[in-house]
Amino acid sequence: MQHFDDNAKRRIRWSARRGLLELDIILGRFMTQVFDHLSDSELAAFVALMDLPDPEILALINKAEECAYPEFEPVLEKIRQAERL
Repeated sequence: MQHFDDNAKRRIRWSARRGLLELDIILGRFMTQVFDHLSDSELAAFVALMDLPDPEILALINKAEECAYPEFEPVLEKIRQAERL
């Protein structure tokens, strides 16, 4: 399992800045409220999620598209919960 140190977490924070305003707002709330509490396995899933195109990420968060990646589900649910707070 990969371990994420502070430098790696800073890079992940930077990669979470997206070009789609709505996605930036959603991920901004998630980063502020939840990101620091993620396990290494959740961080690995989040990094993989950030490799997807912005419209696909937003569709997965909004459940407009079915998720073909079961490892993303726990992180997607945490993103959705942060959006509701």
